[in-house]
Amino acid sequence: MKLIFELSKEHKTLPTSEIFACLKAEGINYNLVEINEDALIVDLVRKNDKIKEISKRLSYTFNIDELLFSCLPSINEIKKHALKYNIKKNGSIAIRYRNRSDIINSQEIVQTLGKIYSKNRKVILNKPKIEVRALITNSKLYVGQKISELDRQQFENRKVQYRPYFSPISLHPKLARTLVNLSAIKKNEFLLDPFCGTGGILIEAGMIGISVVGSDIENKMVKGCKENLDHYKIKNYQLFSSDIGSINTHVSKVDAVVTDLPYGKSTTTKGEDIKKLYERTFKSIFCVLKEGRRAVIGLSDKKMLSMGEKYISLLEKHDFRVHGSLTRYFGVYKK
Repeated sequence: MKLIFELSKEHKTLPTSEIFACLKAEGINYNLVEINEDALIVDLVRKNDKIKEISKRLSYTFNIDELLFSCLPSINEIKKHALKYNIKKNGSIAIRYRNRSDIINSQEIVQTLGKIYSKNRKVILNKPKIEVRALITNSKLYVGQKISELDRQQFENRKVQYRPYFSPISLHPKLARTLVNLSAIKKNEFLLDPFCGTGGILIEAGMIGISVVGSDIENKMVKGCKENLDHYKIKNYQLFSSDIGSINTHVSKVDAVVTDLPYGKSTTTKGEDIKKLYERTFKSIFCVLKEGRRAVIGLSDKKMLSMGEKYISLLEKHDFRVHGSLTRYFGVYKK
């Protein structure tokens, strides 16, 4: 069974890394078929019913479909492949598409697919039994049968301004969810954010069934974080106020650490030199993280990504432009 993940293209590296991490978290074995800026295609070793669980996790993907075929975006090629790869499932049908080409007429492609796949079927645009999806690019057409469409609006609904307690420097929920996913953590496992702030990362982890542990050096942040977790009905959480160097006195081993470190302003570091703070942070993470597990760390300086390698191995690095003057650097580490 081949799956096609339609990527959002909002970032160059995060969408594919997020998918790979979620496949790992759910224990899904696969062979990589194709990867580009528009789509990721994998061939599952065996059919797996956890795909819809993955769709509940992902944030930088639009749809997950069972791939029917891919071909050159020419009508003759489309007819040949569509006639060969028929749909066995019975029921009403709708043809949807996303056109990422600036030179190809999508309507002609959709009409061609419609004539073939709607034969002897009723076409219903609202809640059809079968949804055939076409992803059109300049060089290739991908046609799949919809498995799941991701609810991306949920992340907009959880933006900081809609929370009971918020800070303007909080991560966007979509990015926070991606960082959680990059840790490859499983449901019911324990995730620690030692600089939890108002709880943006913990909220996203809790929303997908992960047990969360958060700490912050400021008591007001811990109280605000609790208010936010309660607001989103996150049940399995533990919060406390602590300096990063004392984390191991409050919590035993955790399955993942996901955090966005302070930017270096005196108000967030209590006047401590940023390099010293980061050094202490990596040392503490090493102490509490289980062997073989991941830490996803946000840093203010690309050069500081290597600092963590003294304690844990750097698997991936991603840069993310927050706004005009601020870029964050996220490292995915493994103990």
